[in-house]
Amino acid sequence: MSGRPQTGQPQRRRSCQQPGSSLGRRAVAVAMALGVLGIGIVLGFGDFLDRPTSSSSSGMPVRLSMAGFDPPVIPARAGELLTLELWTTDAAAHLQGGVHTLISDELGFYEQLPAESRRTVTLQMPSTVGDYDVYCDTCCGGKRSPTMHAILRVET
Repeated sequence: MSGRPQTGQPQRRRSCQQPGSSLGRRAVAVAMALGVLGIGIVLGFGDFLDRPTSSSSSGMPVRLSMAGFDPPVIPARAGELLTLELWTTDAAAHLQGGVHTLISDELGFYEQLPAESRRTVTLQMPSTVGDYDVYCDTCCGGKRSPTMHAILRVET
């Protein structure tokens, strides 16, 4: 038995809440949930928001990121100059030396792209048609990682 006197009537529970405080707590909870959702959207889709829709240069946009190259195949014309607008939103803390690299051992070029930046580069394409490997050696496993490679497709 409890220490309460038995009156024969149901006991009413007393609420410690002030009138209207439940509504205030719900409003705060909803605001916090919306804030967390908003932050998640920005973090999840922020890279798409920064994607260049038009280039100030005449170069082809090529994104270097921790996920690799976008596009993974870069078309070029044999014997001509290829202008690329390299860009990244990756932070320096994720990159060895604070840069992404665009390297081709076969074609002899080595370009660096500082973190969270854009840079236009012009490269001389070989006269020989074929697929050439390009890679980033400063992020996510570097040359050993299959995701850090792209194909430079040289066509006539």
